[in-house]
Amino acid sequence: MVNRKQIQAIVGGVIALYLATWLFVILYFHAIVSTTHDSSNTNNSQDQDQTIEQRSLGRESISKKNNSNNAVENPWYGWQPEISSSMECSWRECMKEKHTCNTCRDSKLDMAVAGDASIDPGKDWVPDVTMLHRMFLDGQDSNGNPWPPSLDDELCEDIGSFGGKADGNKQLIDLVPIKGARFAKTPGKNDKVLCMVYTMEENHATNIRAMRETWASGCDGFLAFSTKTDARIPAISIEHDGREEYNNMWQKSRSMWKFVGKHYQADFDWFYIGGEDLLVIPQNLKNYLGTHDPNKGYFLGRRFKGGGSGTYFNSGGAGYALSRASLQCIMEHFEEPVCRPDTHTPMEDVMIAQCLEKACNISIFDTRDEQKRERFHPFAPQLHYVWQHPKPPNHDWYEDYNKEWGIGLGKDCCAPDSVSFHYIKKPAMVRHLFHYLHNCNRNI
Repeated sequence: MVNRKQIQAIVGGVIALYLATWLFVILYFHAIVSTTHDSSNTNNSQDQDQTIEQRSLGRESISKKNNSNNAVENPWYGWQPEISSSMECSWRECMKEKHTCNTCRDSKLDMAVAGDASIDPGKDWVPDVTMLHRMFLDGQDSNGNPWPPSLDDELCEDIGSFGGKADGNKQLIDLVPIKGARFAKTPGKNDKVLCMVYTMEENHATNIRAMRETWASGCDGFLAFSTKTDARIPAISIEHDGREEYNNMWQKSRSMWKFVGKHYQADFDWFYIGGEDLLVIPQNLKNYLGTHDPNKGYFLGRRFKGGGSGTYFNSGGAGYALSRASLQCIMEHFEEPVCRPDTHTPMEDVMIAQCLEKACNISIFDTRDEQKRERFHPFAPQLHYVWQHPKPPNHDWYEDYNKEWGIGLGKDCCAPDSVSFHYIKKPAMVRHLFHYLHNCNRNI
């Protein structure tokens, strides 16, 4: 017979075995879960590291390819207004003051914003000024359309300012002859240029669009300072002291230079600025600027000597360029009395010349070629070609402002590697002259 003590011992052994078994099972599964968790954490960490690496590589790849996937960095990259597949009328018609053709690429409807989309990223936005040049390197917009957009062969013909066949602009270009150098795919030494223009919202669909679709891509950077921000262009409206008017251009210009100095000074060698009626031949500009050291103080443009005052300055109409060193200097001295920080005047070109001269000891520079032909031009080609000295006792401001160094007449007015012309007010004329300078078969 099994006694009571033996039964208790057996029951105790069974219970101990049961508990030991369950303890083993618990420990076993805990070990499995821990191993799985550690493995999962390791894999997740590796996956996370890989994702970060892939994202980093992706951005680097995007940056290197400069393609339309750059929306990660700039959601407006690759944008351009829709362009009709063919012209419904001639470009001559587009030259007329009040044309009715809707394919001249100057309609405000083309710039309309869809739905509730915003083109103003806010006051802290810093524009991607390299956008248009990167699009040029890609050769297309975000929809795969050519960039810059193609121009018609009709623009190679003689087209006058009002659509006729008397083309004085083209006549001068052929006589000199002036040729637009082909846009370079890679920057040269000392020639990386930020091109800037000042404008108003009403010109976004006309003059600014024409610039954007022609010469702006040839600059390493492009930015329009406007009364309205439009990130697609890119254009930005910045605050300045005083009213928004022509008579306050110096205060507006001061704000522009401060903005550029703060955000872009280290990224470019040269900083070129002009108005919305400017035609720039960008590779000619880059080639010329590249012959100078941007780490030295240069203020380059079309020299004038103001009548009466004797003030030397560069024509604002022809556009002028500051070297990186010059920009650095005015950033350091802009608020000093010699730079007239409280003055309200339209003469921004005179004011910046005085600031550079008095605060930085940087003067205007002779930018003519070896035959004394000018590169920066305050008028359209035709006007330079036909200009003559007024007969005594008559005189005009242009003669007075150039008396010290003289004016070349006829085809001697302009260098073959000219960089800019002013008063090109019609968008169709911008396209005509740009296309003729760069793309038409001229055998030169």
